Amino acid sequence: MTTTPEENHELQRSTAITFRERFPATEAIRYTSEGTISGAGSWAANGVVTIAGEDYRMIMGPSELGGDPLPAPDSLPPTRSTNVHYSDGSSEVLP
Repeated sequence: MTTTPEENHELQRSTAITFRERFPATEAIRYTSEGTISGAGSWAANGVVTIAGEDYRMIMGPSELGGDPLPAPDSLPPTRSTNVHYSDGSSEVLP
């Protein structure tokens, strides 16, 4: 099943917001794929997350998270903002 570019962008954005809430030390999120809907019906995209200067390869979605082991969310101080680079080439800074 496929999604439109607009749907992918919105899903990537909402996933980034949720990820930052769970991992407040996140410095950047860079999506490396548009994302797809699995046979089970959940959407996810590949990306690279930067926390405390280290990059972690992840598979991220609203109800899915997998990839490299991440540091404990409360083990690092929160960042002031997170740079998000979407697969469509756009970007924004989340406060």
